[in-house]
This record gives sequence, structure tokens and C-alpha cells, in this order.
Amino acid sequence: MKIKKKEKESSMPRPLFTAFPAAALAFVLAACAQARIWTDTQGRTLEADYVSASVSEVTLRRPDGRTFTLALTLLSPADRAFVTQKTAPTAVAPPPSSPGDFEELNTLLGLPLLADDSLWDDTPATVALRLNLPLEGKTKHFEGYRGYALEPFPILGAKAHMISLQAAEGRITTLTVQFTNRGDYPPFRKREDHFSPPKAELQEFEQALKRDFDALTAALTTKLGEPKREVAVGGLDAGRHSLRWEWGTHALLASHDAGQMVSLKILPSDRSAPPRLADEQVRRLFKERITRRTGGDVILDQIPMVDQGPKGYCVPATFERYLRYAGIPADMYELAASGGTDFGGGSTLDAMTRSLDRYVRRQGRRLEQVSVKLTVAGIARYIDEGRPLIWGLYSTDGFNALASRNTETRQTSTALFDLKRAPTPAELAALQPDPASSHACLIIGYNRATNEIAVSDSWGPQFQERWVPVAVAQKASQDEYWALAW
Repeated sequence: MKIKKKEKESSMPRPLFTAFPAAALAFVLAACAQARIWTDTQGRTLEADYVSASVSEVTLRRPDGRTFTLALTLLSPADRAFVTQKTAPTAVAPPPSSPGDFEELNTLLGLPLLADDSLWDDTPATVALRLNLPLEGKTKHFEGYRGYALEPFPILGAKAHMISLQAAEGRITTLTVQFTNRGDYPPFRKREDHFSPPKAELQEFEQALKRDFDALTAALTTKLGEPKREVAVGGLDAGRHSLRWEWGTHALLASHDAGQMVSLKILPSDRSAPPRLADEQVRRLFKERITRRTGGDVILDQIPMVDQGPKGYCVPATFERYLRYAGIPADMYELAASGGTDFGGGSTLDAMTRSLDRYVRRQGRRLEQVSVKLTVAGIARYIDEGRPLIWGLYSTDGFNALASRNTETRQTSTALFDLKRAPTPAELAALQPDPASSHACLIIGYNRATNEIAVSDSWGPQFQERWVPVAVAQKASQDEYWALAW
């Protein structure tokens, strides 16, 4: 059964998605004082020195020495162009080749990434603070920071849409910069799923991919020398062209997935594949991650968060979370590229699992569709093994309102009577299936005493754990479930 899994924008209670903090992803480049006349959109002028700029703001210094910050949207087109030119990567020579040149690598990237010659001994939170990346999620084992740009901004001459920093067991594993891609590309982002772009739009998208890949590979080659061809294994990247540069202990991988995306990953140069765990080790690992709380909650609270951003990537984001929870490397953009995700988002669970089958089996695991009765007893069978369930549902406004209200009640009341309050017949009757709100998330827990299940949406830290009465979940369900097996 093929079911669309792209959420309707109005159904997603995600206040930070389309407008994360204005300073997020800010990369501030020092500049020499340059007095000029600035003009705003109303024609008013001001004499001030340019100090620095971020993705959305510019900092200026008046003749009296006072500094202040203005939103770029308030400035004239000419002034915005001036700021863009000032923040564009500048040529430096010679190329960074030794640990003492870490500032040159920062200048090349246009990001305050490094504080010394190695990124890998820094704490994830410290690096995220330097880059102004919002927290994506943090558990005992996993930590992530991610920011989406309101408007594409230049890195290495290409247009960046997203930066993420991932860590495991307290150590940074990957920094990813996502350039033009099917999900974040502005002309596609707000469109319905399963749409076919007009020929002219598709050609422009293909040209944008080529421009980004050519720009960033040219910039890296100029500064770091000729790259090596990167050949990955695992079955997820048949159409991927990847080039690799090294700087000290850092490997920089630029990838172009034909018709899909362009990305840059910074990884430890000596990284090795994680050891493959025996079945019994996986069972033990999963069971060790079960938390049993006072009051009856049984919860899997160590699943990494992935913020899918302002696009319909619920299916690839949910699969990334599950795979990383099981120790299998994954990235939602790569999963989307391999799993047939549409322009702007929109995937099916069966198409995604088909594309992942070979890759997951190489890890000694498999993804299987399971038959589950959506009751506490039916869910408990999997949660008690430490296995979350990928769940297909209709994430309507009504469903989310009830889920949020129920979760808030749990946070403000410990009375069992309050927690056991059943939804009214009118509330249940209002929960009607809406294909436009089709969605995928994780079922991560249950409580027998209150007859609730816990769900986790890939929308950021505030959606890591929400509790829903079983009766509400049954009305919203599409009755499609997937689990990792061995």
C-alpha cells in the first residue's frame, strides 16, 4: 500500500521551522572599516562604517563609535548587494596545508569552524555556539545542532540552505553543509508533493546544482589542491559523484547526486566504519535504552532528533533517526535522494524501505512492515524490546492540538485522574482522515495506567516526546508500521 507521507504545512505545529533565530547560521567575517552612505527602503540615509554581517543582519558603526545591527531587509538593494559582496569568500594564498593555518581554512569556508588545528577534540556545544546553530536534540548518546537559512547564503561560492553538526557519545562525527537540493530549493519548498516541475523550472534546478558543485569544487581545489575520487559503498549512492580533499585530520567531501542535491561533509580523515554488532549485542543494546519511570511510563528516550525543516521530509528524517539509533550511519538528504522523495518532499514508506533494503542488510539488519494492533498491549511488544515503530498517520491540526494539550497536562499535573481523561466524543468525531496531512513519525513508548502511547516527530527538540491517548491515535492512524529486525 502506497501512502503519501508529506505533511500539510498548516498541520505542523512548528513555530521555529520557517523562521529560526535571525542569527542562526551566522558566519561573521571581519572587515576593515569602510565609511559609506547607507540607504534604507524608504530612502533615508546614514553614514556608517561596515563592521560585519550575518545571513540576515548587518552590523554598522556610526562616526561617534556606537555600533548597531540592522535587518538586511530594511536596506536598499544596492546596500544588500554591497553586504553580499563583503561576505563572499575571498581568495587567500597559500592554501592551508598545516595545522597552524586553521584561520585560513575558516576564511576559505567563511565560517568560524575551527579554534585550533583540530575540530574533533572540541565539544559539540562549543562548535555549535561558534556557528550559532540551534540545538536539534540531545540525549545521553546523541547530540545534534541544525539551522536552516531563511534565504540561501554563500559558502565557497555556492548557495547554502542548511548546516548541521552531529555528535555521538560526546564527540563530533560530521559537519554537513547542504546546498541546492530538492527539499530546500525555494521554488519547490512550498509546493504540493508529487508535483512535476515545469520544464523551465527543472532546467533551472539542474543548472543550480551544477553551479553549486562547480563553485565549491573549484574553490576547494584552488586552496587545497586536486581532489581524490571518493567511492562509497552501501547501496545508497549509485548516482553520486563525490570528491575528497584532506586538511590535517579533516576530510572534506563534496557530493553531487544527479537531479537531487549538492552537499559538503567534513569528517575525521581517519574515520572507519562502525563495528557490526551481533544480533544478541543489538538486542542487549536496545533493552539497555528502555527507561521505566515512576507513574508507569515505558519510554525509549535515547533516539536522536532530526529536524526535517520547512519541507515534507518526514519519511527520510524518521528513517535516519531509527537507523542512527541502531548504530547505522544515515542522513535524511541522502535517504531522500535514494528513496524517490519528490520535489519539495513527499515520500512513501514502502519506496523508502525498498531503497534501504540492500544498505540495511549489509549492516546485518532488515526493515520489515509489521502488523500491529494500535493498543498499549500491541505497542508494548516492540517497546519492551527497545524497538521503536515507524508509524504512518494523519497529522491533522486536530490531532496535534489534542496531542499537545495532553502532553502539557502531563507536565502540569501528576493526578492520575487528569492523565486518564478520555477525549470527548466530539473531539474524536472531529478527527477525520486528511490525505494532505499524511505523515510518518516514531512510536516510542506507552503507559498502561493512563492508556497512552508516546510519539516523536522529526520537528525539533520540543517534539521529542509527546503523549497521545490511544483513542486519539487510533482515529489518526493509517495502520502502517515498520520496525528494524534481524
